[in-house]
Amino acid sequence: MRNPTRVIAAIAVLLALAACAGASRPKPDWTSAPDVDIPGYSTFGWSEHPGDLPRGILETQVRAAVRAELVEKGYGEATEAPDFLISYETVEYTSSRESSPFSVGIGVGSWGGNVGGSVGASVPVGGSDEVRLQYRLTVRAVDPKGNREIWIGTTTSFDQPADAGAIEKAIAGVMKGFPVKRG
Repeated sequence: MRNPTRVIAAIAVLLALAACAGASRPKPDWTSAPDVDIPGYSTFGWSEHPGDLPRGILETQVRAAVRAELVEKGYGEATEAPDFLISYETVEYTSSRESSPFSVGIGVGSWGGNVGGSVGASVPVGGSDEVRLQYRLTVRAVDPKGNREIWIGTTTSFDQPADAGAIEKAIAGVMKGFPVKRG
């Protein structure tokens, strides 16, 4: 005969692992052009689009965070003939997450020296949907002389309204993949 405590503990561990597996979020991602020596570049500038609307709060925060990361990696900002140009785009979207109306409970206990266990299920009245406004950010580095993209990085999404800390964290994550300038 099997020990019911071990069976119940094994079920609890499996359910906990299944719950953790569903909660994973995508990580920042980046890639470089294979035949480009980015650490050999020295200066960066910004890709400007004449006629665009004035820069908003989000764009100002993004630009400041990208600038800080590039300067920390040894690159200097230049307005005249930079080695590469930085551009970025934010994509706004809504995501919804439906909470499951089904739940499972596991219990182990003893009373009077006997060991017992139970597994129960309950269905609450109605599930709930959570709708969130989020942003995904893509940063690009382009060589203006060769007229080609040399690096691209995409952040994980962050919630809106975005505070400066969330933006800085998202930018730091994606810029981790940008090479450090060589000596």
